[in-house]
Amino acid sequence: MPIAIEKSTTKPILWIGFFVGAVASWGLLSGNQHGQVNILFLLLVYVALPIFSIVISCSSLLMGGGLNLAKLTSVLPIWSNKIQMAFLRQKQAPMSKLSFFYQSQLAALSFSAASILVLIILLLTTDVNFIWRSTILTADDIYPALSTLAWPWQFWPSAQPNLELLVATQDSRLTESSLSNQLGHWWQFVLATQIVYAFGLRGIAIIICQILFYRKQTQQPDIQLVTERKSANRVNQDQPLADLITDTQSDFATTNWGGVESNDLNRIVSQLSHQPIAELKAGPLASYPEQLVAERWQEPQLLVVKGWEPPLGELLDYMQNGRGYLLPLDWSRGQLQPLSAHHLNEWRRFANSINHWQVLQPEG
Repeated sequence: MPIAIEKSTTKPILWIGFFVGAVASWGLLSGNQHGQVNILFLLLVYVALPIFSIVISCSSLLMGGGLNLAKLTSVLPIWSNKIQMAFLRQKQAPMSKLSFFYQSQLAALSFSAASILVLIILLLTTDVNFIWRSTILTADDIYPALSTLAWPWQFWPSAQPNLELLVATQDSRLTESSLSNQLGHWWQFVLATQIVYAFGLRGIAIIICQILFYRKQTQQPDIQLVTERKSANRVNQDQPLADLITDTQSDFATTNWGGVESNDLNRIVSQLSHQPIAELKAGPLASYPEQLVAERWQEPQLLVVKGWEPPLGELLDYMQNGRGYLLPLDWSRGQLQPLSAHHLNEWRRFANSINHWQVLQPEG
């Protein structure tokens, strides 16, 4: 895949797009009890909706919001912990907004593929009659709009609307016409709208997205290295050390970022003057809901990290929105052991670059 996104999140998004497209198209194309399908409703779903959604998602991407179908899908409470973790990693990764935008275009293509599949099935197995009804519009009123929509496929004459066909298919419950046998001839027009305004627009968006990603990737060839440099620029040898404390000064919530064993963590916490009021989980081992809870926590935290690993940008971003005590520990050899002076100083320099955090190392 040209864009480096979580494959485990792309598949469920594609399946949701396909399922929604199949259900929506089956409901629309099945028609009423007479098998009649209102062409104006189809234009809303197959033309207006794709144009509106891509304008919203593009505008949000350009304005920095990143609102799109994939982003909304990621917060659904239906995912397993594994998929929630994948969504969380993608959210925290560089160029995450562009990745979600890319997935949204794929979901829209999946929606359209399901719609076309349903259309073909119904055309082969049922007698679909396309009509149109309006209280205030006439055939002369809507013909110019339909002709404009059909301009991109002028080379396909049978998929072009014409005034005679519009008159023949207007509210067939009340109108009898010698052209009533043309009620099914709209299917080529419907198919063309799907190809152009769904597949075509999304295809262009995907190409643009790939170009943007390629340019950013060229400027930043190694995303992980860039993240490490982001922290390394903050943690340098000339930076002052943050104060080191041996005990907590307030109540706190325990946030197990590094994944230390509960028994080891409880043994350390029991030595402190204050006891935890809550247990949180954040970072690579947290699920999506757990990460959201931790990010919104406003009280002090006891943030437990792997002391032998360098601090990275993901942790920096998390700590900038919180406050409390940073507790780097070393259990790299299977059990807790004293943290080396080199690693401890590195964490103290790191903490010194962030407000509202103190480095904690309990005595003993």
